[in-house]
Amino acid sequence: MVAEVEVWLPQGQLRAEHRKMHLFDIDLKGALLAKIHDEDGEVRLSPTDLHGPSYHLMAVDLRNLDELDNKLQQAEVNYSLPTIFLAECVLVYIEMQNCKNLLKWISNKFTNAGFVNYEQVNMNDRFGEVMLNNLRSRGCNLASVEDCFSLETQVSRFLECGWTASRAWDMVQVYQSLPEADRQRIERIEMLDEGELLLQLFQHYCLVVAWIGELFQDIRNYVR
Repeated sequence: MVAEVEVWLPQGQLRAEHRKMHLFDIDLKGALLAKIHDEDGEVRLSPTDLHGPSYHLMAVDLRNLDELDNKLQQAEVNYSLPTIFLAECVLVYIEMQNCKNLLKWISNKFTNAGFVNYEQVNMNDRFGEVMLNNLRSRGCNLASVEDCFSLETQVSRFLECGWTASRAWDMVQVYQSLPEADRQRIERIEMLDEGELLLQLFQHYCLVVAWIGELFQDIRNYVR
């Protein structure tokens, strides 16, 4: 299982007095060890973790919430600060109950948080079944695939775990929301000539946004 969740706040777009931000990169031990060897600067190393002034790379199994809590406390995370979680094809690899436990833990632990999740969707149609069988044949088990059956199940996953609100779009919607000039530029660079296949792939991946707390409630004004 490949699991990575980044908890971060952007530095470059903030005023100087707000730039003392921290990024926490959480991964499984095997993948994390490769990352550690690529890091530069003043860092503190342990057998599985790397800690810098504003960057923390930690090996944690996201199913073990006690270990996750302990590692974050060791890295001096402040649960009261606004926090954004980024996950790319992570939750789908975690068993459904463990995934719900993780999302509930976050919603209970953090005062103001946003979650941006990118992963599969529409996995119960014919194209999705082919994708699923192909992944299984390579030893990739999508343990929470039922939450990836539709945009509605993606949203419900968060709402059922105590999140204030959630929105979801398949990647067709996301791609078509880009300015036409940008889409044309992308298609020239990538030399895209299989438009139908690309559309099918986009229909089976999605972007989900969820949030808790007053700070992030204005997101609803920018997403539809």
